[in-house]
Amino acid sequence: MNNWRATFMVFLGTFIFCTGLQAGAQPVASRMWVKLNIASDTAEFKINLPETGVMAIISSVPGRKQVDRLWGPATMQAGTWKISLPASRITGRSGTVELFNLKLDPISEIGTRGNGERQFNAPQGLDYDQSRKEILVADTGNDRIVRLTPDGRQIAVHGGFGLSFGDRSEEREDSLDDPYDVAAGGFSNFYVSDQNNRRICIFDAYKSYRGNLFPKDSDRRNRLDRPRGLKIDPENNIWLVDGRADRVIKISTSGDRLFEVGGFGFSTLQLKDPTQVDVNTSGEIFIADRGKGRIVIFDRLGSYIGEMRDHLKTPTGVAVDPDGLILVCDDTTGEMGLYTPKGMRIACIDKASDGSVLRRPSDIGVSEDRIFLLDSGNHRIVVINREKRTTAVPWQAPDTVLK
Repeated sequence: MNNWRATFMVFLGTFIFCTGLQAGAQPVASRMWVKLNIASDTAEFKINLPETGVMAIISSVPGRKQVDRLWGPATMQAGTWKISLPASRITGRSGTVELFNLKLDPISEIGTRGNGERQFNAPQGLDYDQSRKEILVADTGNDRIVRLTPDGRQIAVHGGFGLSFGDRSEEREDSLDDPYDVAAGGFSNFYVSDQNNRRICIFDAYKSYRGNLFPKDSDRRNRLDRPRGLKIDPENNIWLVDGRADRVIKISTSGDRLFEVGGFGFSTLQLKDPTQVDVNTSGEIFIADRGKGRIVIFDRLGSYIGEMRDHLKTPTGVAVDPDGLILVCDDTTGEMGLYTPKGMRIACIDKASDGSVLRRPSDIGVSEDRIFLLDSGNHRIVVINREKRTTAVPWQAPDTVLK
């Protein structure tokens, strides 16, 4: 056969991701269905959505636990849609089309101002350790890292004030001076951006200081200037915001600099006063470029993709949630918004569960069903319930496509 075709039909509710998007004129069916046609070099998903929601086309990566979002997530109206993808992207793969809606509901707060247990002083950075189910907080004004359970029980405190570099050392090597952020990594380690000591240092879960990761003691070329946001990607590389240098650096687990993006300037490729960074499962880099009022996006090789500006003035924190949506907090508007990767805001939080307004929110951590928003000006964490209603339908592509 000169033109081999494979057709797969599945009925379900879900969400999709792709190029060549078209809406059909057919009436909306009462249930979601997906039809997959593969012809030559093109795969076409025909999808009926019974209601408006967020849609994504998802596939597993062969031999890896990583999820690959082939298309989306994006907001979609009820109706029948056609989405075209290169056949090479789905050949031999299986996955689901998902249609979902999220409801964000603040449910509690953790912390007050102070230096005691469950207290903070102008904290700037937060991460959620998925493997250990712990909240990590860079308690900046108290020069320490605080570890908490998701319900707010304090587990341990690390650090304490001190200058820790070379001849200036006044206290222990594990002392901190204005730590800006903390990020959970592999092997039960976590990493700290120690601003005034101009270093990235490593601790383990047993309160042990394990040394400096970056820069190495003998490396004067890679001196940092007030390191800020810090994230670990799925391959355990470290992404660091070097604040006063207006750049983001990718660092290997051995402490070698791999490459950087940004640098001060006024072009779209350059940054001004960046604060935080996160990386999605595809390796795309999202940077809170505070001084330019945007979230700027680069691909895994450092090439510029685009930016998000909707409702943003001075974004300070950015996080990718489990569904590939983008959470952004802004310290001028006092809001946390939920965005599609294309920059459309679909939800917003500006108050805690007690009705008090947010003040200078600075960072965000995410679990499967919770969002932990660091409300720096109120010296607390706002816990937000993340309720997801999903319809998902499987699809299966053949191993080969004959032309």
